Amino acid sequence: MSSELVVIIDDSATQLKILERLANSIGGWTVAKPFGDGEAALSFCGLNTPGLVVLGAAAAQGGAVALMQRLQRLENCAGVPVIVIGAEEDLDSLERAREAGAADHLLLPINHRDFRVRARTLLRAHRDRPRGDPDRAPDEKPRSGERRQEGLRQAHEMLLRILDAIPRMICVTGPEGRYVLVNRQFASFVGVRASRIIGKTPHEAHGGPIARSLMETDPLLLAGRTAPLSSEQEIVDRDGAPCVLLASKSVFHGDDGEDSMVVTAWLDITERKRAEHDLLAAKEQAELANRSKTEFLANMSHETRTPLNAIIGFSQVIAGEMLGPVGTPKYIGYARDILVSAEHLLGIINDILDLSKLEAGKLDLAEETVDLPRAIEELLQLADAKARASEIRIALRCEGSIPHLWADTRKVKQIVLNLLINAIKFSHPGNEVAIVLRNLSGGVTIDVVDHGIGMDTDEVTLAMTRFGQVASAWTRKHDGTGLGLPLAIGLTELHGGKLTVRSTKGVGTTVTVAFPRERAQPSHAPGQGELRAVAQS
Repeated sequence: MSSELVVIIDDSATQLKILERLANSIGGWTVAKPFGDGEAALSFCGLNTPGLVVLGAAAAQGGAVALMQRLQRLENCAGVPVIVIGAEEDLDSLERAREAGAADHLLLPINHRDFRVRARTLLRAHRDRPRGDPDRAPDEKPRSGERRQEGLRQAHEMLLRILDAIPRMICVTGPEGRYVLVNRQFASFVGVRASRIIGKTPHEAHGGPIARSLMETDPLLLAGRTAPLSSEQEIVDRDGAPCVLLASKSVFHGDDGEDSMVVTAWLDITERKRAEHDLLAAKEQAELANRSKTEFLANMSHETRTPLNAIIGFSQVIAGEMLGPVGTPKYIGYARDILVSAEHLLGIINDILDLSKLEAGKLDLAEETVDLPRAIEELLQLADAKARASEIRIALRCEGSIPHLWADTRKVKQIVLNLLINAIKFSHPGNEVAIVLRNLSGGVTIDVVDHGIGMDTDEVTLAMTRFGQVASAWTRKHDGTGLGLPLAIGLTELHGGKLTVRSTKGVGTTVTVAFPRERAQPSHAPGQGELRAVAQS
């Protein structure tokens, strides 16, 4: 590799020696030439084209900007990259030098590794650019190397503009933890101009919680140690307002380890966190209101059942003339009406109470071995009157050997009875409602099948909600609270099972209750066939 000439211009003898040693340490292929006098340096550069010029911001003979302009007018030095060096008080001169065409700048005291990385990068870029050709005509087009150099410069400027356009705060730190690049959003957030940030550590540039985060995390990532690549941080901004920032990091390692850097993108998620907090608070408030409602329903159900039991008991006594005949026969009919109404109301209250207990997780199972066909036959007696009044035939069928079920007998009956009453209610007179017990791969399923009015998808969804009724309160022809199906779902799930509804409008509905396989127990239950059929006139 041919040697590269690095010209150093600084009127400070001490600083000149430091820069000369640094330039010679870039690599064995660099040769440093120091000058304390700007005129001598320009004369030398006119005869010897340098690969890089390192210029003190407060250099003599008119300062850095004037020297740069004279250097660029030299025919063989028009494209030579320049690094400007200055102290904190030289920031204005550094900015003017950058505007005049300086490729980079560094602040004193110089970070040695940072200097080598930046100088090496500029030398490599310049190495591909052909030296000036005195025989080239003034209007001759630039050669390929010159075009490439110009393309690199334009690409660099485009990158800076793109970073400024990204709606994130972006910063890049190098191996020593010093800023290599920041975009406009980041500089605005920390309240320091970008030109005053580059080359400094976060603590030197602005301090604060962001600086602490970068100084703690980035060195660990560059060293290959474990550190979070994404984190949330609650801080107070420059205006004293609390905010939450989400930091996402990416690590880039250079070939020689010295070009490694950490890119951090910061996103202000204050509004999102506030919305999450409000949503959580609303959820907790809704859950509290739901618990209060559940407790209220449970308490009211208990309080209402006591007088209802008295009404039912005394109406039974009157209707049965247990203490003697009633003088007027109509009174007996009235007493029976009171009894029927009270029992209906008690059933509604019991359903509400069971749903409240389900929601509160306080409904327990009294589990035992259940002979399912026999249990279903027993509950059919409760539905006989309803089926006869609606002219519906009820059929109970078994498909396969039905095992015993480890379950709560009363609640299983309650599930099937609720489904059966619904099927009868929405069937046409003269139709059949079938209860089909199946042995499905060792598990027990119960199908309640009707050929009634049926439902579409939206109506099925509505029917499965509490108090949900397909027909409106003005048009429905059937009584009910809309609790039967939701209660059956809750009791099925309490057993670990699943209730599904398949329905077609105008064709009918099939509700399937599937109990988990582990609840099935071996038995000698009847095989396939019809156990019971009740024909209603």
